[in-house]
Amino acid sequence: MIGEMEWTAENGEKVVRRKLADQVLDRLLAMIESGQAPPGSRLPGERALMARFGVGRPAVREALQSLEKMGLIEIRHGERAQVVRLDPNHVLRRMDAAARQLLTSSPEMRESLAQARLAFEQFLAREAAKRAHRDDIEKLRDALAAQEAARGDPARFVRADMGFHVTLAGLSGNPIYPALSQAMLSWIFGFFPRLLRAPNVEDLTLREHAAILRAIEKKDPDAAERAMKRHLTRAHPRYRLALAETARRAPAE
Repeated sequence: MIGEMEWTAENGEKVVRRKLADQVLDRLLAMIESGQAPPGSRLPGERALMARFGVGRPAVREALQSLEKMGLIEIRHGERAQVVRLDPNHVLRRMDAAARQLLTSSPEMRESLAQARLAFEQFLAREAAKRAHRDDIEKLRDALAAQEAARGDPARFVRADMGFHVTLAGLSGNPIYPALSQAMLSWIFGFFPRLLRAPNVEDLTLREHAAILRAIEKKDPDAAERAMKRHLTRAHPRYRLALAETARRAPAE
């Protein structure tokens, strides 16, 4: 049975008691982490958990709600909570709202994000040039072709632009990299929706992406890194211009 914990130091200073719900949460996390409740399985029902831990329904429900907020379980009415099958995309999507709030409340973080993306994408370009096989390069060609087909449709073009970079990240063979690329790009384009809508920007972007692809086809890591740097450092001033434009129009929108 879980009980409330209280401890008094020698100087008489009392340590704050831990809530029962927090202790239940710890036990449930241990079940998931140890494999007792593997991905896809269902946790015991509320009554079973109450009996197992010797606590009331409020503590169990609060602990389950905490797990749901953490993205570790799904709760559906009338069913036992199910442990989520996690993947990098799922985990990063759970961070999306917090990341957007950070970028909203701390404008300096937007430039930090652009700098982080620059370093990350240059690394990805080098890795792609070193590791990419024929099938990988074909995927990147298809991604560029999809972007070319989206010319003239800004929303579709932006999605295809993201698709090119996410495909490039996937050539690394590391499943975390495309998830990070997708997250970074969604945050960037979420704040700068006009980024790829300036006159002639579509043609320029396509030429730069083609230069990156050529360097990867030639298996030239240095050239791939330089092409990516030219692409993104050209784009970085546009981030600031788009931000200024957004701020200028904000009162009227």
